[in-house]
Amino acid sequence: MAEKLSRVVAASSGAAVAGGVAAFLEARWVRAGQAEPPELVSAFLAAAGVTWPVALAVGVGVGVASVFLHPSAAPSFGRLSRALDPAEGRGERALLCFFAPLLAVGWLVVAARLGLAFLASPLAAKPSAAAGVLGSALALLALYALVLGGARLLSGRVPVSLRPTWALGAGVGLAALLFGYAVVTGTTSGAGGTLAIFGVLKRDELDLRAPGLLALIAAAAYLAPAALRRVPVPALAAVAVLPALLLVRAAGGGLADRKLALAAERAMPLTKLVVGRLRKLTDADKDGFSARFGGGDCDDRNPKVNPGAEDLPGNGLDEDCSGRDSEAVKLEPAEPAVPTDLRQAALAKIPEKLNVVVISIDTLRFDLGYMGNPRPVSPKIDALAQRSVVFEKAYALASYTSKSLAPALIGKYPNETHRGWAHFNRFGKNDTFVAERLQKAGIRTLSVQGYWYFFQEGAGFERGFDLIDSSAAPKNVQVEGDRSYNSEKLSDAAIALFGKPEQAEKPFFMWVHYVDPHAEYVKHEGFDFGGTGRDLYDSEVAYVDHHVGRLLEAIAASPAKDRTAIVITSDHGEAFGEHGMLRHGFEVWEELIRVPLIVYVPGLPPRRVSARRGAVDLVPTVLDLHRQPAPSGEGTDFLSGSSLLLDLVQPAGYEPKPRIVFSHMTAGPNNADRQAFIDGPNKLIVSDGRPLGLYDLEQDPAEKKDLLDDAALKEKVMGRYRAFFKGLREVKVKPQ
Repeated sequence: MAEKLSRVVAASSGAAVAGGVAAFLEARWVRAGQAEPPELVSAFLAAAGVTWPVALAVGVGVGVASVFLHPSAAPSFGRLSRALDPAEGRGERALLCFFAPLLAVGWLVVAARLGLAFLASPLAAKPSAAAGVLGSALALLALYALVLGGARLLSGRVPVSLRPTWALGAGVGLAALLFGYAVVTGTTSGAGGTLAIFGVLKRDELDLRAPGLLALIAAAAYLAPAALRRVPVPALAAVAVLPALLLVRAAGGGLADRKLALAAERAMPLTKLVVGRLRKLTDADKDGFSARFGGGDCDDRNPKVNPGAEDLPGNGLDEDCSGRDSEAVKLEPAEPAVPTDLRQAALAKIPEKLNVVVISIDTLRFDLGYMGNPRPVSPKIDALAQRSVVFEKAYALASYTSKSLAPALIGKYPNETHRGWAHFNRFGKNDTFVAERLQKAGIRTLSVQGYWYFFQEGAGFERGFDLIDSSAAPKNVQVEGDRSYNSEKLSDAAIALFGKPEQAEKPFFMWVHYVDPHAEYVKHEGFDFGGTGRDLYDSEVAYVDHHVGRLLEAIAASPAKDRTAIVITSDHGEAFGEHGMLRHGFEVWEELIRVPLIVYVPGLPPRRVSARRGAVDLVPTVLDLHRQPAPSGEGTDFLSGSSLLLDLVQPAGYEPKPRIVFSHMTAGPNNADRQAFIDGPNKLIVSDGRPLGLYDLEQDPAEKKDLLDDAALKEKVMGRYRAFFKGLREVKVKPQ
């Protein structure tokens, strides 16, 4: 018993040492990826303390499993070879050793395919997850039975001289080759053949460092007992337990520095998985914030006091842990009511019985040619911009499609929608899409789509359309973008639909959504900018621009050209390492939420609007262009944005005024809450009411200098943020 206990202690010691190595790597990584990095030593000590419980748990778990699997002695390569080579049944054992790694790869294929299918299904999250787990378990049992039965059936045909260790090596090698082939040839969306699912491992934004560090710790724990068999047990126990002092340090002042705490939860791959759970475990008053591990709760005995609480002004209490009682803040109206005569005068400058074509382009950054990009990525869109109203500082409602595009077409902020909790949100009938409003008013509504999510029944995007053309969509459902492309087919469908005689009978609304700039990026012939990720992305943008141009040319050549308005925008941007991040989602940096917004209305002179505007203004604007009234505002029948009508027309004496811009990555199964509150030049980034960063976009448009340590500025902006957020009609959505 003592020998087995010593093996567990040795495994825990090895895991602790490996945990220290992992913490050092995390400290180096976080310093390389931060604009204002924490000190190396402080980051190392914090990471080592936070991750120690995980390292200890892995060490104990691996040690106990090792004792169970290898009761006679600690595992080593020599003992493993002897254990796999029995006196009898060598042939069957060799076959099992050979096919076991292949069995693992086969099961991964089945489990991944099932997961992909259920992720894209209309089922709720819990039934989808349960069905996926059950299917994976049944697949594992079936594959195991197949391998075991095959090994017994063929064991007599295996040469006695074939050693199981050789068979295991051959099986591992073959499985590795098969797995590597699947990764190299697969697509980043998992689309394609049976093995293509593993192509997702090539995704630039996929961070596998945390699983890699855990594998390192587990390997050290597994091999440590044999390697450390001559080291005294008390010394091993000390090495395994001493890092607990670092855990105590991290729980106390080790993460007191705000920037270090933020780096730990944002940029350290293993630490960020643990620190949130430690905060939850040490949250004494269960208000969602802890006084430990940099959680920021200044009174963990009172659930009404925490960094996300509403600080009632003038009561002498510091409910939000800002260090002072807040002052009363009254925001000016988001947009004063437009006098009826001014609105009518503005509408008089817009053609009657107008058609409106909204073209949204997935993952399109704001920095196109008309904004100064020297590359010829968008000549067709640039040409439209020259005769349109260009909103130079427009913002999406989130940095992920399902959290941004539907709210934009509904006309509410993301947290005001009935959105559910799924990765692909499905929007309930409490929220009315703009197409539903127009359809009810007798306006013909058309949708041209090349991706399943935008026409699948139950998602919400399909509601309110008289006709949906999905002929450009791939036949196989994909959860993310792949290496296929369909902008040409999408434009063909839109041009054909636009030109049908029945479209001339009465005004219509058409929505066309291009998907191709979304990863996986593809280099297109004639649009070659190089081989980097940004080069390939630009090739995609130029390719889409070309085919959007075909649709614009068809509109310009049609009899309806003088009564067709065009809106071009995007659901979100794309990151290329600006803040240590690639692709999109998760955060709300400028490169992720700032998007193009071009509005062409026949007869209006071109101009540029530099005041910031948000996608929440899209629906009120479309309603005005169609001369439809605003909703009642009662219950859930309201719009949160303001029409851009006066910005478009700019009657005499009118000057576009600044508006508060709000983007919200609502929490979901794959992301934490992130909010961007932009008020004048100040941009505040918030998570569940807790400030994460504050930037002056005029002086620091790249968001490199965090101003949260400026107490007076922080208090001012936080007060205005809380006053704004309090005015939202928030719909609470809980994890499922």
